[in-house]
Amino acid sequence: MSKPNRPLLPEAQGVLAATVYINIMFLFIPLPFRAHIIQSMGLNNILSPPSSLSDDDILAEQSILFKRLIPFLAALLSICCMIFLGFADDVLNLRWRHKLILPTLSSLPILMVHIANLGTTHIAVPLSLQRYLGTSVDIGPLYYVYMGMLAVFCTNAINIYAGINGLEAGQSAVIAFSVIVFNLIELNEFNKRRRMEISSLLILFPPSIHRRYLSSAAKKLASYLDKMHACTEMPFSDSNYSSDYFFRCPASIFVGDTFCYFAGMTFAVVGILGHFSKTLMLFFIPQVFNFLLSLPQLFRFIPCPRHRLPLFCEKSNVLYPSTVSVHLSSLSPLGRLCLRILLTLRLTHLVVPDSYCVDLDAKEEADSGESVTIDNLTAINLLLRLAGPMTEARATTYLLIIQVGLLNCLQ
Repeated sequence: MSKPNRPLLPEAQGVLAATVYINIMFLFIPLPFRAHIIQSMGLNNILSPPSSLSDDDILAEQSILFKRLIPFLAALLSICCMIFLGFADDVLNLRWRHKLILPTLSSLPILMVHIANLGTTHIAVPLSLQRYLGTSVDIGPLYYVYMGMLAVFCTNAINIYAGINGLEAGQSAVIAFSVIVFNLIELNEFNKRRRMEISSLLILFPPSIHRRYLSSAAKKLASYLDKMHACTEMPFSDSNYSSDYFFRCPASIFVGDTFCYFAGMTFAVVGILGHFSKTLMLFFIPQVFNFLLSLPQLFRFIPCPRHRLPLFCEKSNVLYPSTVSVHLSSLSPLGRLCLRILLTLRLTHLVVPDSYCVDLDAKEEADSGESVTIDNLTAINLLLRLAGPMTEARATTYLLIIQVGLLNCLQ
């Protein structure tokens, strides 16, 4: 992809980063719940004999343990399901309708646990509306509908906003770092939300929070693992960085849809566990824009090829916007309206034959066999159209700088 002579490279290697992440998460499962596990066993500490705790106290401690542990395990189950389905997509090339259904199914474990634990369905109201609606509103079942849609969006948004080397891993690293910083700020300012913020941080880097619970032997093991692989500190962030090292331009591997689905579902469960799903969308502003820009093609109002990757010129080693041919006579009225809006906002570029007259307001177009050409509706092609042809590495850098700049504006 975008390489001279088109060498053969391994694909779907995002499964390696996902495997490293899952193994680290399994390894550190006991650490956040160490105190509750010890108390539920009737022990003061690992080396002491059973304490004088009553059976009721032990049962109460076990209940607290299960209530906190089960959402964590459900989150890992949802991520594992999405990794498997992402690998299936890499192998089988699933259709778009399947890509909408599969994330919904993968989000069911975390949603069902949220329902079973009587999780809150209240959402915070913006300051401008609190005078009329109060500080929060209970939306009931609509909350779970939104959570399911969040999982579908996060997984597919990263997958759609891709196509050049390093962009998948790069955007995931930026979002992960932003979520970590947001959670740490929330921990300092709002102690009452400490449990929810920690539960979401556990998905990103559990060893860093609970390292004080490690025994000396475990510390030596962690130190050894640190030397062997950087992923012991921040499982998702560092496994993501490791992927980016090989996937950046010129890429030596392709992470494939597996990594995109894995990263998207990780962000979705973090937002659900931390109860900041609306704030999470602020970290996805470029992805949201790319999704809205792609809607006319995704819903087939405008013809959509299977891959909308930029065109690569081997002679100049630069990328050009990819295009699609459109017969105006075959467009529906809604498709004509979308195309008119896109051209008005200069979000796409229209190329017509010299002797061809285009009238988007006409209800019927003469069937002359002619067609017009427009850019594929992606943020990558829009950047190449506005900034001109550029190398793949520069395009990736610009897109990541835009995402970082937007996040700085939100602070």
